[in-house]
Amino acid sequence: MRIIGVNFMGHDSALFFIDTKAKEIFAMSTERVTRIKHDSKDVSSILERYRFEDVDYVCQGYGNFDEPVRTDLGPDRIAALIQKKAYCDLIRPRYIKDLFPSAKERYFAYMKSFLKHPLKTLEDLDKIKPDFKKRFIEAHKEESDRQIVENYMRQVFEEHGVKPGKIEFYEHHLCHAAGAYYFSPFAYRQKCISLTLDGWGDGYFGKAYVFEGDSYEAIGKSPIRRVDHEGIDIDTSHDLTSIGILYGNFTVAIGLRRYSDEGKVEALAAFGERDEVMYNALMEATNIDAEGMDYDPDAIKPYYDRAFLKQKAEELGQENFAATIQSYLEDAVVQYLEKVGEKHPDIDALCLSGGVAANIIMNLGIYERTRFKNLYIFPPMGDEGVAVGAALLKALEEGEDIRWVSEYYMPYFGNTLSKEEIDAAIERFSERVKAEYIGEEWYLDAAQSIAQKRIVAVVQGRMEFGPRALGNRSILANPTDPVIKDRINLTVKRRPKYQPFCPSILEEERERLFERSFSHKHMAIGFRVKKEYHDKIPSAIHIDGTARPQFVEERDNPAYYRLLKEVKELTGFGVVINTSFNLHGRTIVHTAEDALLDFIDCNIDELYIEGYKVVRK
Repeated sequence: MRIIGVNFMGHDSALFFIDTKAKEIFAMSTERVTRIKHDSKDVSSILERYRFEDVDYVCQGYGNFDEPVRTDLGPDRIAALIQKKAYCDLIRPRYIKDLFPSAKERYFAYMKSFLKHPLKTLEDLDKIKPDFKKRFIEAHKEESDRQIVENYMRQVFEEHGVKPGKIEFYEHHLCHAAGAYYFSPFAYRQKCISLTLDGWGDGYFGKAYVFEGDSYEAIGKSPIRRVDHEGIDIDTSHDLTSIGILYGNFTVAIGLRRYSDEGKVEALAAFGERDEVMYNALMEATNIDAEGMDYDPDAIKPYYDRAFLKQKAEELGQENFAATIQSYLEDAVVQYLEKVGEKHPDIDALCLSGGVAANIIMNLGIYERTRFKNLYIFPPMGDEGVAVGAALLKALEEGEDIRWVSEYYMPYFGNTLSKEEIDAAIERFSERVKAEYIGEEWYLDAAQSIAQKRIVAVVQGRMEFGPRALGNRSILANPTDPVIKDRINLTVKRRPKYQPFCPSILEEERERLFERSFSHKHMAIGFRVKKEYHDKIPSAIHIDGTARPQFVEERDNPAYYRLLKEVKELTGFGVVINTSFNLHGRTIVHTAEDALLDFIDCNIDELYIEGYKVVRK
């Protein structure tokens, strides 16, 4: 059976394909193809680049058309999607910064579009008019919401040669939870709780399930409620009670982007101390029991007031402000899981998913402070992950055996680069770079460069699915160099100096370097580094003494493992800094041309791309 699961539109739209007979999978986020970070357009960009034949089902990772607080599947969402696609067709953005051109830049983009495609440009200009949404809804008033969404989805797929037998819709949080469980090491081996936490989806910001084999049962739910607008400066698109939205409110209050920069708040929090008054107010507004988390909309209302939050950030300082919301998040989730654990004392395995599960220090708190020592965080924890769950749930409904999917425990689900594509990219940039094919043992050369404190980029094998680079689309450096972290932040990634970098570490080094840990492979949890190594690998450790590791064994990624073994021979530590191969404001490189372009545009010393070594001329 051939099934496509999708987060069809919205934040982190993505596609996951599974062939249950051939036991093959493929996954791609829209942002990787368009290079617009967290792209909310539909998956048509993926369908334009990759072909999928004989698809039986397309399954969407949202399913509630009747949600009374806020639906994720209404005709207004389709109208807004059409408008965004039209706008992007007119201005042709390369990166996220290009979505906001000046009036002059926008005018010239429209004129350029008109000269190339006059009729299409006029159609797009009509679609971006303010009254388009009203006209669209009026034109489809005889159709149900489901018919409007399903017809539009079918249109997009059929335009790209995919004619599914049926389009189906699945509950958002169940999709998160199912993807996490069935790719976990616990699947079909032991009973497990799968907890989801995010902004919102299908009426909730979190749910908890017990999974065992092919069966599952909902055991908890955390509902969204609308916050009253009266008397406050509120973001009307995020006026829902939710632990994810709340954290996002604090993110925006210090001038950062919601759904993108929450990790910066988490990093900044380590430099501050929580404000007890604000922390206590947040905890008092939160109702926690074994059945879920909930909020008193009136008590939490001040923390949806943009003016109030900006004032508090100025009064407390950004570090203390960030530390307050981070401490609240950790304690609220730990309290909830303690209550869940008390009600289900026979279960000690926990899967985490949803965008909130990207918070590595929260995950460390769960590991250290709750009974759930068998912990798995789904690598594509954000909304790209619901595409996975939707496809798997359909496969189960159809009686397919999906036990084999957990063998894909490393999320290398994406594309590979052909020699022809790489050669063409090198030729295109031949005036600026020179390349030499050094063969399959490229990692020996790369390790030498890392030991000599050069910064290198690596492109090999299949692209990672999810936000973390795990050795196949990575920038690597020597963590024993105390200044290299600042060098990468300032001259390569061009991001705030306080943001830490994560290490890839040989599994055999884990117990030597860390106080308490488990064999985690996906950089989704922090662990505490032993104090005697803080000055030995300083650029891999955050100010709070933690590191977010990827522990590497040979079976995970043979070439990457051998690179780490060689680095250990040369430096004494089987550790490298590993950050995703992209510049700030761009997405992880997808094509050979992306890799060459990002290499040229920053201060990486060398690029290793499928056996080629590339340097600047």
